[in-house]
Amino acid sequence: MRGSRSIWFVLYLAFLIVSFKVFQLCLFPDSKVVTWARSQYWQQILATSSRGIIADRNDVTLALSVPKWSLFVDPAFWEASQLPVLSRYLPKGVTDKLKRPLEGRFIWLVRKLSLSEGEKVLSLKLKGIYGIKEMERSYPFGRHMAHLLGFVDIDEKGLAGVEKQWDVFIYTPPEIKTLVRDAAGNLFEMASTLSAEEAVLPKSKVTLTIDWRLQYIVDNALQNGATENGAEWAAAVCMNPITGEVLAMSSYPSYDPENRSTFAGERLRNNVIGRVYEPGSVLKPIMMGIAMENGYVTSGSIFRCGGSIRIADHTIREVGGRAHGTEDIYKIIINSCNVGMAQIGMMMPVNFTYNALRSWGFGVPTGIELPGEEDGLLPLPSQWWGVVPANIALGQGIAITPIQLAQAFSAIANGGVLVRPYLTKAVFDGNGEEVYYGQRREVARVLSPQTAKMMRTALRRAVVEGTGKRADVEAVKVAGKTGTAQVAHRGQYLKDVHVASFAGFWPYDNPNYVLVIVLGNPREKGYMAGAIAAPIFKSIVEEMISTGLELNN
Repeated sequence: MRGSRSIWFVLYLAFLIVSFKVFQLCLFPDSKVVTWARSQYWQQILATSSRGIIADRNDVTLALSVPKWSLFVDPAFWEASQLPVLSRYLPKGVTDKLKRPLEGRFIWLVRKLSLSEGEKVLSLKLKGIYGIKEMERSYPFGRHMAHLLGFVDIDEKGLAGVEKQWDVFIYTPPEIKTLVRDAAGNLFEMASTLSAEEAVLPKSKVTLTIDWRLQYIVDNALQNGATENGAEWAAAVCMNPITGEVLAMSSYPSYDPENRSTFAGERLRNNVIGRVYEPGSVLKPIMMGIAMENGYVTSGSIFRCGGSIRIADHTIREVGGRAHGTEDIYKIIINSCNVGMAQIGMMMPVNFTYNALRSWGFGVPTGIELPGEEDGLLPLPSQWWGVVPANIALGQGIAITPIQLAQAFSAIANGGVLVRPYLTKAVFDGNGEEVYYGQRREVARVLSPQTAKMMRTALRRAVVEGTGKRADVEAVKVAGKTGTAQVAHRGQYLKDVHVASFAGFWPYDNPNYVLVIVLGNPREKGYMAGAIAAPIFKSIVEEMISTGLELNN
């Protein structure tokens, strides 16, 4: 009897030990076994999610996320004999990777095919080829807003333009997807780690001050003008001089934000904010305004132009050696007189002129909401020796960006106040909460209303009587100034390399728009700004008026 109890006790103890071991293996399996099992039956993938929308001032969508198919291969089930069939549907560069030995259980084959292309491949039901849906950034206007909007990387992170500027708010982290396969390799479930509430589209959004209709007009005119004139680069920016809102911004050459093969060198540079160049004569009305505002010249000041003037060890000449004779402040702007402006430049103390130009926004970034803005170049007063003050009065020896020039001309147009250019009306985060609101910001008063009015009159006459005649428009009174500058390289001006620009506004007596056009190194139809930049300005104004945009914006 006692022996029988001992046997049952041993059996009972053995049962407990076995049960405990089974329980332990079920709840706490060996890590190696877990890893093996998971590699056989499931895989966790990071799939890109939707970014927030970017829209123009009229709520027209400029950038959005669209679904795409991404294909991957499981080497455990892939059969090389299927390669000829797959090669009919995918590029050689993609299928070539399947010719090499494959390791592991997950290898990306191709990311972000169109839905139709992805469906064709998946409909073949090839062993080891699977697909998941990801989101990819799409730009409905293509090249037309490339530099402005920027682009994202393969994982939907912003790399340039507005996409990069506001990435912290419009980027959505990738979704973790769990791919479940059976023992035969069939993908029978794709489960998201996100709940239904978490998987909805983000509420983040960026609304810009841009008007897509005006952007389209400016873009086409600049691209056509740059091509016709054989320019290496070009820039155009249109803004509201009262508020500082940027209405259009264009850069040439452009690229396709959805095609990385077009991402070559200078094509990615936004010339409006990232190109620094000597402005030439387009700076003269600003220098004249500085001199007038501070009493160095008056409306009654008279200057003599004999075609050239000797300053220090340099001779400053008029274009073609033409002598303008006796001139007042208006005639100096109308004729774009180098000799007259050189005399004015030499009147003003260098420290004063330097500080005045800084107050006008030169040598400092405007602060527009875009990455990569350049400061420009304004030499320190200690470097203003000899003829330098005269040269700077002519727009030489100082380097600016097109957006700085638009900001400065806006001050003349709006009555003398320098306003900060801004591009973003509002930004909303993923919860739909407004986190940024763009608004008018005064930087400084640089001219009195009276001086600004005199400069507007001078610039109107420069279009009617002077170098800007080819910018004149019949339907509206425009005002503006040409600028043709040589390009310096290693301290020497290159003989055959120029920058041609035209900066203007309209209507001249109560401006609503400022527009700057710049062409870098034009080589087909000459290089004088009055002949090549002014007509582009005119074409944009005329098209705005003919479409009714100029009246309704």
